[in-house]
Amino acid sequence: MADAKTRSRVAEMEAAFERRARANGRTFEQEVEFLIERQQPLTPEERVATIRYLHSRCNGIQPSLTLDEIREGLM
Repeated sequence: MADAKTRSRVAEMEAAFERRARANGRTFEQEVEFLIERQQPLTPEERVATIRYLHSRCNGIQPSLTLDEIREGLM
């Protein structure tokens, strides 16, 4: 029951982001970036909506770095 309620609230939040973006003349993506850049605490629903957006930009699980790649990044 709580899970369905949470999903419903997140869907409402995503819709609110979309409306907010349109009202500000930005795309959904630009609105999410704006919210992250403003460096103010997000509500739990905003966090979930933001995380879902960021996850949607990734194609599945990203491969882990090899030890050589890790060493190269440390230098």
